[in-house]
Amino acid sequence: MKFRERTGIDLPGESSPQWPASREYWDKRWGPRGWTEAVILNLSIGQGENDQTVTSMARFYSALATGGMAVRPEIVKGRVEREQIFQLTPEQMLGLRNAMAGVVSATGTAGSAAIRGVVLAGKTGTAQMPPPLTDHAWFVGFAPAEDPKILVSVLLVNRQHGYNAARAASKTIEHYLRQAVAPIVDIEGNR
Repeated sequence: MKFRERTGIDLPGESSPQWPASREYWDKRWGPRGWTEAVILNLSIGQGENDQTVTSMARFYSALATGGMAVRPEIVKGRVEREQIFQLTPEQMLGLRNAMAGVVSATGTAGSAAIRGVVLAGKTGTAQMPPPLTDHAWFVGFAPAEDPKILVSVLLVNRQHGYNAARAASKTIEHYLRQAVAPIVDIEGNR
């Protein structure tokens, strides 16, 4: 999966994410020798000239949740389409999931979004805007971390910090998980 490709979601007019793909991009943007490899390193942590969509992040995180298999996002449930986009060892996947669970732990950047009794794994982010505009809050996460059932990607415009988006995502995830395990009861209380 490339971060500059559309996800193929079943909606018309999907926007393309932007991801600088070559030295030619940087030479055109900053002039030859007007940039360093540090700008590419900056991209590796999600910073810099990177403009992703909510669905492109959801697709990438679906691969983080499933051992490298990205799922095409969909609105209308159809045939699930998966694509292997990376391969990590089981140890690497466990380390990555543990790190993402740490984000939503008491000491993480999204500790206030923790769900009691559920290990939520995710990543906060802040889309920085030029002054006087206000930054946007990002969060993408899945739960339960050890056996994912749901993934939520949130971008809150002008909400500044990723923990704001994490709180919205965790409420959605918690509601889904509680509904999924709640017994079905009719109006007379019969199961």
